Amino acid sequence: MPADTFREHLVVGSKSATIAYWATLSLIFVAIFVPKLLPCTDYPQHLALADIGRRLANPNAPEHAHYWINYFTYNGLFHVLVANLGRLVPIELAGKFVLASSLFLLGGSVLGLLRAVGRPPALAALFVPVLFSFAVGWGFANYALGTALAVLTAALIAQSLRRPRRVLTLAVVLFGLLCAMAHVLGMLLLCVLTLAMAPELSLRAFEQEPLARRVPRAFLRCVIALAPLLLGAAWCLAVYKVQYAWDPGMYKDPTLEGTSPPVWQKLVFFGAWATGVHSDLSDQILVFVALAVALAAVAMRVFRRDRERDGDRSTEHGALLLPMIGIFAAYLLTPMVFIGTHLIFPRLAQPVVLGILLATPAWPKRLASRAETTALAVGLIAAANLVVHMGIFAYETNDASRVIDEAPRGRKATAVVYDSETFSFRNGTLVHLAAYYAARKEGDWAFAFARYLSVPVRYTKNGAPPWPYRGWEFGPHEYNPRCKYARNFDLVFVKVPDDWDEGPAMEPFVRKLVFKQDAFAVKLVSHHGHYWAFDSAGLPEDGTY
Repeated sequence: MPADTFREHLVVGSKSATIAYWATLSLIFVAIFVPKLLPCTDYPQHLALADIGRRLANPNAPEHAHYWINYFTYNGLFHVLVANLGRLVPIELAGKFVLASSLFLLGGSVLGLLRAVGRPPALAALFVPVLFSFAVGWGFANYALGTALAVLTAALIAQSLRRPRRVLTLAVVLFGLLCAMAHVLGMLLLCVLTLAMAPELSLRAFEQEPLARRVPRAFLRCVIALAPLLLGAAWCLAVYKVQYAWDPGMYKDPTLEGTSPPVWQKLVFFGAWATGVHSDLSDQILVFVALAVALAAVAMRVFRRDRERDGDRSTEHGALLLPMIGIFAAYLLTPMVFIGTHLIFPRLAQPVVLGILLATPAWPKRLASRAETTALAVGLIAAANLVVHMGIFAYETNDASRVIDEAPRGRKATAVVYDSETFSFRNGTLVHLAAYYAARKEGDWAFAFARYLSVPVRYTKNGAPPWPYRGWEFGPHEYNPRCKYARNFDLVFVKVPDDWDEGPAMEPFVRKLVFKQDAFAVKLVSHHGHYWAFDSAGLPEDGTY
């Protein structure tokens, strides 16, 4: 796309407002690098898989005995990018860079989309409170990247609906396909968003035409703008067909499939689904403040007196209503569990906020400057709030990072984690602690996501050890150090309950809590604060799974 087109659609308004917005996004970017570990529950799993992918680039790597790479997937672009970047920089730095870039790209794309459809660009600052969303807090790295690519592609399509150009068509083909490779739900979001906004934008492009010509020309414009998405859609359908052939059951749980909370809960707890990652609820408060500022613009515009004071606004494009209606309907109708995948509808809460911003009218001229300042302030406070919480999380988890640093390289690790939430972040951010070790120390880890069909790095047919009858990933009390699965992963990381003392005198109690009858048959590897590591090699196997 020509550089002048990007400049046209990525400017907030005044020069100082532009600087403030991009500085806010930069603050979000920097926040990802504050802690050594990240408060994103599933993120270490994806990081470890990416590191396996990096190692598999070596044809002589021993990992080939247990893993293989399937690039034909709709949930793998994050892994591919991090694996390749990990050849140049440490894998953890590569993962943080790609995740931070995803959030930065999403923020910039929201601004570009608002500009492209004629909405007040300062509204983009009101999206900042949901940049570090519920989905990001749960560590859905591919979905975060897919969402950013979806909004970027939607911004390009919005421009194409106004004035089609060959370069825009090529860009939509490229970024639409990348979105499909990143995450299938990102591609679905892209389709819903663009199908909803296309009729309104295309009709506006021919608003001076007679109705008899306006409708068919607008329809043709929609076809031209949306047709490039067919390649990404075809990719997703082809992947699904292959994965269904591999496993027709698609690892469904019939007791959970299609389940969802009632609509009233989706409305009342919207803030928790939109972000809901901070234990002090400050992020949810900022979400509702942002929505209040946007809805205030709606309230002011419904009064004819304000419109008359502002003079003629016939040259301003109206707000887009269909995207908000379509995305909000999808949020209300989508279940929590679908095709064996959990936490589906909460991922749509972030796009709901985007839909509301697309439907938000311009502020009255007499209040525009003050409203812009308020919006920018909300965004800046949200970014600063994230940095503070990241700093607190770093303080809470630096001991865990030290224990990983002191562990031997290349081992098979598991984690027994009590009280996986922290003071700063909730949602069990520490349950996949062993995956951080695998990424940092080129080891292996228990309960790896390589067992799932959709990720690119998967177990070979006989690469995974037998699954335990009672898993301890989310239930530390279920850990049996003598079962077959535990004997495959004999480097054990432990986080003791939060109300336990941190001193070395607690070692006998930690041993008995975790290893029971084998309490003094294991070797202490490292201890810092609430975090411990033990070598359980040599313990007998009791024959259970």
